[in-house]
Amino acid sequence: MDAQNDDPLNIAVIGPSRFPIREPYAGGLEVVVAKEVQALRKRGHSVTLFAAAGSEGHDPRFQFTSMTGVSGFGDSFYPPGGYEADAGEFDRLMDHLVGSGFDVVLNHSLSHVPLIRAADLHARMITTLHCPRLGPMQDAFDLLGEATGQVQAVSRSVLSSWRVPQGAEVVPNGVDTRIWRPRATAAAPPRAVWCGRIVPEKAPHLAVDAALSAGMTLDLAGRIGDEHYMRRVLAPRLRDAASAVRYHGALGRDALVPLVAGASVALVTPCWEEPFGLTAVEALACGTPVVALARGGIREILSGQPGVVLVDPGRDPASALSAAIPAALTLDRVATARAAAAAFSHERRIDRVEAQLRGLPVGAAP
Repeated sequence: MDAQNDDPLNIAVIGPSRFPIREPYAGGLEVVVAKEVQALRKRGHSVTLFAAAGSEGHDPRFQFTSMTGVSGFGDSFYPPGGYEADAGEFDRLMDHLVGSGFDVVLNHSLSHVPLIRAADLHARMITTLHCPRLGPMQDAFDLLGEATGQVQAVSRSVLSSWRVPQGAEVVPNGVDTRIWRPRATAAAPPRAVWCGRIVPEKAPHLAVDAALSAGMTLDLAGRIGDEHYMRRVLAPRLRDAASAVRYHGALGRDALVPLVAGASVALVTPCWEEPFGLTAVEALACGTPVVALARGGIREILSGQPGVVLVDPGRDPASALSAAIPAALTLDRVATARAAAAAFSHERRIDRVEAQLRGLPVGAAP
């Protein structure tokens, strides 16, 4: 593509296959894909989204079978035969894309199939790595190398877990600061908030323990992605602390943003090498200070960021989080929101994506 050509592009976006791209979003990956599609369309490009059944604004002819409500399914595993069925649907989509007239394919899926079929395409494909290394995808990189297309990652931390022979650029996620922004709040006793997927690696139980230890109430919001974890680990805490912890379930942005913006502090509690930490950035954009365990992308993107207190996970992360809360409550919320908007603007990210699509040199992350 000519770097000087400002004509609209014909873009295919391959979304994740597990959950629909719609409110309430199943996780950060779904948010990122939805906002990218919306922004590129707003800039005049023709964008076709291929995503799970039930998505908004997607091509239903090639939709993936959503795993929502499927028995024996979780965020990190499939029911028997589920992965094979998923791969078959990706193969069908790639058959379609081979004969299409797209200028570029943006691949946000967690499937190996687009990688092994990339060389069949007449369009350039750019794959974004959103999570730590997945075996089948890594096998494709090892076997096919540059034939898998261009690659980018949401953080240096997540990229470090992969072997990408052709190299990859780091393009951090962004937040829509027209949505995630400070809101006027009435004076009230300090309260904490936690939001995200209810799964072991996100560890919301640590937020419950930390808030209770600090003598604070806690609002907890998110989709249950692991029923066993919810039943065995989190639910007993919710029952025992019913007067102090409110679980809101999965919330759309209309309810979630005021909840986060009105909190005194946001707790971010990864027990894995967090790829990015979008919920932390969303809170900061609202001016809500963040106390977070310094893991993976959280450590990378939030070190030195105003409004953040990073905590060493150590042997007793809940106590460490609790001890850091008083300092967070003194941080300047106006400065926190201003700095987050400058560092993590979604429009700034789309500028970089659009420059890539037109073949312009992108360089290091700003």
